[in-house]
Amino acid sequence: MSKPAGFTPWALFSKLFLLFSAGIVLWSLATPLMAFPDEPAHTIKAAAVVRGQITIEEGTSFGHGVHVRVPAYIANLHAQDCFKFRPDAAADCALPIPSDANEEAIGVTSAGSYNPMYYWIIGLPSLLMTGQPALFAMRILSALLSAAFYAAGFTALAQLRQPRIPVIMAAVALTPMVVYLAAGINPNSLEVAATMAAFCGFVVTLDNAHRIRHVAPAVVTVVASTIVLANTRQVSLVWLLCALITGLLLFRASEIKAAFRNRLVLTGVAVAVPGVALGLYWIYLMLHAPANSGAAPEGIASPDPGMSIFRAFLTMVERASEFVPQYIGVMGWLDSPVPMVVVMFWSMWLVFAILLPLTLRPLKMTRGAWAALALLIIVPAVLQASIWKSMGFIWQGRYNLPLVVVFLIAVGMTARSLRIPRTAEAPRVARVLLWAGVFCHVLAFVFVLRRYAVGTFGGGNWLAMINGVLWQPPLGWALLTLAYLTVMVASANSLFRFLFPGSALVHIPSVPRSRKTTAGTVVPAEATLTASGSGSPEKAG
Repeated sequence: MSKPAGFTPWALFSKLFLLFSAGIVLWSLATPLMAFPDEPAHTIKAAAVVRGQITIEEGTSFGHGVHVRVPAYIANLHAQDCFKFRPDAAADCALPIPSDANEEAIGVTSAGSYNPMYYWIIGLPSLLMTGQPALFAMRILSALLSAAFYAAGFTALAQLRQPRIPVIMAAVALTPMVVYLAAGINPNSLEVAATMAAFCGFVVTLDNAHRIRHVAPAVVTVVASTIVLANTRQVSLVWLLCALITGLLLFRASEIKAAFRNRLVLTGVAVAVPGVALGLYWIYLMLHAPANSGAAPEGIASPDPGMSIFRAFLTMVERASEFVPQYIGVMGWLDSPVPMVVVMFWSMWLVFAILLPLTLRPLKMTRGAWAALALLIIVPAVLQASIWKSMGFIWQGRYNLPLVVVFLIAVGMTARSLRIPRTAEAPRVARVLLWAGVFCHVLAFVFVLRRYAVGTFGGGNWLAMINGVLWQPPLGWALLTLAYLTVMVASANSLFRFLFPGSALVHIPSVPRSRKTTAGTVVPAEATLTASGSGSPEKAG
């Protein structure tokens, strides 16, 4: 995140894109195929869409989803989930994916009603390759899409007039779960990244309402993210609306009016409207299309069909805090939690984010942060309650991640006028926190690798990673871990240099040398510093 001399948004975006791509792709390689949540269904959907099967045809939806025609090696991907919900089972139980099984077969996907845009892009490698290489290529393409939006979001934040605190909170928002989710085949990953980018671009546009031409890339980010969100999942437009409401509450009415009178902003709105309309049209089509799957009897679909919608809403609100571990890291099919120390580290930041607005004045300027927190609690509760009778309690923490990211960045925007003190202690504290973040990210990475390489078996089986590995990812778990550590350290160093220009995360203090006088006597280093004036406490401070 450092901005060297001659900084340009494109140069910063390129650097960030490389960092995000490297980190996310390493997760793609480190996780067994079909180990991401609902990955088989989304992979089958992508292969079907890129082969022209876009809408739900009459008579194809029954049982567990929509039946489509795809290559046999993709149609049979559900057989790869032998380790699903079994944390003690290593990934070696999955059969090899054949590269020559390209004959047409029937696959079943529960994502039949999802917008085809994401799937058409992700499915392209399956037209050029086959077998395991095609599946990894689809994953990596999805990872690059998410990386592009995360890079765009951080690039936009760097153009704020007071960017440091918002950038810090945006970095906090990238929990291990957020990075992990971006590595799989699932539109939920793109949804989180695009919401983050849209919100960052929007607040930067409002923050520079009287000089928008200087932040034109931020306007482009908002437009692109809006179009993508409108065509990702049906609920994505809800997250976009929440992000826009939060952004508006962070600024004065005069700034908002000035921004929306700008010709560049109005042009952006005009470009985004057709994309949003296309997404709304898809939702309309799906409301009148055949069912996505066979309908279950009421007593089976919902464990408590007699519960009122209002009580279901209150139940969801009551359980809001139970999703926190899933915001931080419950990988796989909710069967691979990260170590408790990782949960504690990010829980500390979440508590800090909730309490920080209480210390700021005037309180009316904190309304954006409180609105974001309220939306994070209430909106998912409303959505879950609306489908309680037909589907039961299905909500997962990863569904809320777009709002979690918006909340944390909104807190940073609320506190953006705070200054990082120019003391010797400030870089020291920053180094401790950044190294702790690097440690937690890498620890989560290694724990998930162990879960699939040898199984957990209650923990303590680290020696098996050396002499008893049952499953190895491409390139091997040790090399991937070293590469991930390198990427995390490089990312942390970049953030540190952004906060403290001219400094580095790895601080090696220089030791002044003693010198000889013309008379041949030795003058201690301390005396040299004091004599020159640079060793005085006042000047050092």
